[in-house]
Formats: sequence, structure tokens, C-alpha cells
Amino acid sequence: MYEVVAYRPELKRQVASLQRHLWRGDEAANTAYLEWKYERNPYFQAPLIHLALHEGQAVAMRGVFGSCWEMGPRGERFCVPCADDLVIAPEHRNRGLLGRVMEVVLADVARRGHRCAFSLSPGPITLAGSLAGGWRAVGPVHEVRRPARSAPSWRSRLGARMQSLPYVWRWAGRIGEPPPGRAPFRRLDRAAAQSPTGGGVWMARSPRPEAMADLVQRLAYDGRLRHVRDAQYLAWRFANPQHEYRFLFAGRGERLEGYLALQSYRLDEDRGVNIVDWEGETAEATQSLLQAALEWGRFAELSAWTAALPEAARAVLAGVGFAPVSRGPLMRHGVTLLARGIGDGGSATGPVLGGRPVLDASAWDMRMLYSMAG
Repeated sequence: MYEVVAYRPELKRQVASLQRHLWRGDEAANTAYLEWKYERNPYFQAPLIHLALHEGQAVAMRGVFGSCWEMGPRGERFCVPCADDLVIAPEHRNRGLLGRVMEVVLADVARRGHRCAFSLSPGPITLAGSLAGGWRAVGPVHEVRRPARSAPSWRSRLGARMQSLPYVWRWAGRIGEPPPGRAPFRRLDRAAAQSPTGGGVWMARSPRPEAMADLVQRLAYDGRLRHVRDAQYLAWRFANPQHEYRFLFAGRGERLEGYLALQSYRLDEDRGVNIVDWEGETAEATQSLLQAALEWGRFAELSAWTAALPEAARAVLAGVGFAPVSRGPLMRHGVTLLARGIGDGGSATGPVLGGRPVLDASAWDMRMLYSMAG
């Protein structure tokens, strides 16, 4: 017998334990993620999580975190719930729990006055279940990836040679480079300029939320649907405890001319590095940031979402070796964005936000940063 209930603080430890079926982290790591994402979210005052209990134990959950979007010539803003963190304990799967939990989630979201919801990084199973449950596909993010092309370093060559020699093979791992994907920012941290010199590009381990938000505000806005990137959001977003970030900046003094934000997964470093956001006042600034990332980082894999990029930016990425990525039959072009009308928030053409349909992928300025993938 199952009971679907709203999250209560006394269930935090059970939720953190349940989330271990999603992430590789231990209970402490999952608790930190839960607190960051739901308790310190800038847009929802309290966690919006629903759980299925079996004999008093949490066996399934669906989380919804708050987000703030803007669209239109005047940048009209909307608070939108984003469905995420779907997990069912293995021994309770294939029992219809997804549908039961989502029915309660959507009813709760409707009572709070929301008329549209997004799902920004569904995996294949969540995608299939969501489409069957009434969600609508906006379109794929068109992920591209660039594998490393650099020749092996002298350390790698020496380590490989030692592997074949008697007696000394056991020390080869200490000599060679770390396996691909491990310590993904090691080369970047070692090679990058750590401070601005002559208006060039430099790298930092911490964001500059105020300066980054100021740059976004100064740039021309075409009215497409995008997440608000003010200082409050950027400070919260880059505090994700499951991710590690590096920031490349261009400009002079406190005024930035461009930035590029890189991200890796603390719990799964083999997944490579992602470009989660990339802005610049000029084409020269954006290209210099990318070139610096490639030269300094020499990443085993570097990925980006390109659906919202202008043709010139996509051409730049293709020119330096980025190629389309397929993640299987349901995700041939990367993650598929989903939207759903709630209550009277839908129409014959699909979900509506501010009187505008949201199923047109060309109407989105979607960055990886806006989803939990980045």
C-alpha cells in the first residue's frame, strides 16, 4: 500500500538516502544537494517535493524546483516550476508509482497558481514516461562534443612504456597522466592566466555574479524565452555542490567583456566538461574565451548545447572540432526539453506562458546552465 505525501523536514534523511539511486554520492552529499536545490532556491520559499511512502518509508520521489524566466520585448518575467529528480527504489518500480506521484505534484502546482511547467534535462526513462503522461516536447538541445586531439605528453608516453617493462610497471600509474576524464580541470588550473593582464582572458575558480549579470544586462536581448540571469540567480546556481566550475573572463577591471563558464561532475568526472554558459560583447571576445579554454584545458571531452546559438557561433564550434552527439533513440540530438500546461495554462497549440505558446524551439534561448545538467 502506497501513500503520496508532500515533503516534510523530518523526511530529509529518507529523501537523501533514496536519491542514492540517482547519484553516486553518499547520504551527506545528497543532503547537501537537497538543501541547496530545494531549501535555498531563490524562487520557492519551501521545498516542493512529493514522496510515495510504503510502510512509512520513502520509496519514490519527484522534485520541483523554482525558476524565473523572461520573454518578450520588455522582458516580462514568469516564475515556472521545473520538474526534476525522479527516482523510484528498484524494488518498487513497474507499479504505476510515477503516474500516481505526478498526479499529486501537478495538482499541488496548480493550487499554487502556476499554469505552465518545464522539464529541462529528462533522461530517457523520464522522457518516455513524461511524454506518455501528457508532457509535450519542445525540441532537442542539439548537443555537440569535442574529443581531445592533442598528442600524448612525455609523462603519458613514459607511463605507457613503463607498463610493458618488468618490475617497474607497478609505478607507471604514478608517472603517467590521470585517466581521461579524471581531474578534468587539472591542466586548466596549471596553464591558465590567474589574473587579467592587458585586457586578456583569465581564469577563476569562483564566479563574479554581479559583473556577469551586468554584462548580460548590457547585451542586446532578442525577446526569446530565457532564464533570468541576475546576480542572485548566478550566485545560487554556481553553488551546486555536485558540480565543479571554472570561469574564463575577458575584459578590464570590474567591467567584463565576456565570460565562459565550464562545469564538471564531482560524482562522475568521467563525463567530461561542459560549456554551460558563454557570453561576449563582441565575436572577438567570445572566440578568445573559447580558444583559451581549448588551449589551456586540453580537455578529454568538451560538450555544449547549440540549439539556441546563432549560426556564427555554431560554425565556430564546428570549426574547432565539435560534432553532434547522439544519446540513443529517444535522445538523438541530446536532451529534449519538455513543457506542460497546467489547469487552464494550455491550449490547442500546447502549453502557454504569458499568452505565448512555448513549444516553438526557436523561441527559446536555452543554455545548459538553466538545467541541472549544467
